[in-house]
Amino acid sequence: MKSDFFKNKAKVREMTLMAMFMAIIITMGFVPFLGYITIVGTSVTLIHIPVLIGAVFLGRKGGIVLGLTFGFTSFFRALTSVGTDYLFIFPWVSILPRFIFGFIIYDVYRLLLKLINIRLIALIISFVLLTLLHTLMVLPLMISAFPLALGLESVSEVIAAGAGEGWDPIAFMQGTNTFSTAMKVILSILVSNGIIEAALAGSVGAIVADRLIAIVKKEETPTTTNSDGENIATID
Repeated sequence: MKSDFFKNKAKVREMTLMAMFMAIIITMGFVPFLGYITIVGTSVTLIHIPVLIGAVFLGRKGGIVLGLTFGFTSFFRALTSVGTDYLFIFPWVSILPRFIFGFIIYDVYRLLLKLINIRLIALIISFVLLTLLHTLMVLPLMISAFPLALGLESVSEVIAAGAGEGWDPIAFMQGTNTFSTAMKVILSILVSNGIIEAALAGSVGAIVADRLIAIVKKEETPTTTNSDGENIATID
């Protein structure tokens, strides 16, 4: 009877946390300048931080749900977006990388925790690495969507299309090819947005997650587990 009580309590706790994190993600996704800070047609993403924190608590299954919530909010937001944010209207740009992102968060964190054995340090490193990985997954998919978004056949045609707006594509392309040009775009956004997002995740996100874990460990009994069979109270 006592075991059933703790199982039911764990289930209620897990469902409550899931609903709470989903609500945070959806709110951040649609409230202007809350989940995305738009800078010259592209956005610095903050919405990945509650996905990271929630996946640490809820395990692999919870991470998948939160990752998909992130992806679908990005997709629906793209319907009314301009600039490069419009590219998230394609599901393989908005949803697929966020599914993979949510799927691996818990396992990456647990692996680093075993290797380092210091919770806060493991959280910081895992959040930074996962955020950079998320950026590296999304940006190539964004570039693959350029031609479809503009009705052109290749990345080089997308670049050439800017000539009518005063952009000199010949000078831009000089000494490069389509692949290297695409990589320049990836690198420029990675250096700006990606590093900012990783820094925020590793500082703000990791500290919040560490404090929440400490609170849960203090309040919960050692027998409380999540749906992945992991002990929520000893999730350190």
